[in-house]
Amino acid sequence: MAAKKLDVKGRSCPIPIVELMRAIGQISAGQEIEIEANDRAFPADVKAWCNKSGHGLIALTESAGTYTALIRKKSAP
Repeated sequence: MAAKKLDVKGRSCPIPIVELMRAIGQISAGQEIEIEANDRAFPADVKAWCNKSGHGLIALTESAGTYTALIRKKSAP
């Protein structure tokens, strides 16, 4: 179960990732965030952000134009 849920539907790039970056700072390492977005750029953006930041993209699904991503915060170095 996600420690935090974000609904950024109706917001376009870069706002969903900006909100995700803000929220990831509010949870502990190993916890997860679920984020819902309907911006068509979101899947590519969230994949790229996870690759760059080191946080884990656990799942990315799409249903009726809404994308849901589950991201696990990386462990502290």
